[in-house]
Amino acid sequence: MQEAKGANLSKERLNRIKRLKKAIIAIVLTMMIVPTIICIVLVVKVITLQNEVDDLLALKDKSDGTVMQEESTIDVAGSESETDTGNREDEQTTEPPNDDNQTPDGDELPEGKYAYLTFDDGPSSNTMEILTILEKYEVKATFFVNGHTGDKMVSRYKAIVDMGHKLGIHTYSHDYDKVYGGLDKFADEVISLREYLFNITGEDVTLFRFPGGSSNTIVDDIKPYIKWLHDNGYEYWDWNASSGDATGKPITAQEIVNLCVEYADRGYKELVILMHDTASKDSTVEALPALIEALQARGYEIITIDERSTPVQHR
Repeated sequence: MQEAKGANLSKERLNRIKRLKKAIIAIVLTMMIVPTIICIVLVVKVITLQNEVDDLLALKDKSDGTVMQEESTIDVAGSESETDTGNREDEQTTEPPNDDNQTPDGDELPEGKYAYLTFDDGPSSNTMEILTILEKYEVKATFFVNGHTGDKMVSRYKAIVDMGHKLGIHTYSHDYDKVYGGLDKFADEVISLREYLFNITGEDVTLFRFPGGSSNTIVDDIKPYIKWLHDNGYEYWDWNASSGDATGKPITAQEIVNLCVEYADRGYKELVILMHDTASKDSTVEALPALIEALQARGYEIITIDERSTPVQHR
């Protein structure tokens, strides 16, 4: 009897040990499986969120078709600098509005189709090549410049004027913190460049283009700046066509031509094309001959902005 009882106790003890082992194994497996499942769920969620972010960024890139990306600094040392001037035009807003041109006061241009090649941010090491191409095709352009210093830069300002092209003010520094840091800073940016250009070229420049355009998202309310310009005798211009040469992504000369031609085919009687004159915009220079030929083939006369031109203004 005692032996049988002892055997039963041993069997029961073994059974308890087996149950305990099973419980321990189950706990260990649970501790391994649950975190793994959680990790998998988290990874899936991260991938999903990343895809959503990518979609949003792609949508933003698409909506910022005219956005400009040119990080640059102004040369204040008096020596030659081929860097740009503090540009953050990637922050500018939307595609140029497809609004009808309105008739300006005073004399009007003769009936016809006119294209304005406008170059922002210069002069640069590309300026003289741009001028050479324009001279070859006997067309004129408008240069919205910044305040670059140094002998080479001075000679380029003079060449623009001497070759019959138009100067416009694009603020002295193109530094958004200065330009849009209040009306006093804005006025100083405009007046300083106006005086600088007058001292170099003898031209009293009152044509103006906002860094980022008048529809930029840097300043909350552009109206006080517009009022200051009008009160002080300036006329500002935006654009209704963009070359796409400042989107922050590489663009070929042919892509620039194709994009500009798309705008031209919309039927604008006055087509204002936004381009850039900086050291990094070689494709813009390469695109010029084909672009000029394409515009002329569509009946456009390529001229500078003057008092007879209809201002294109986003705001």
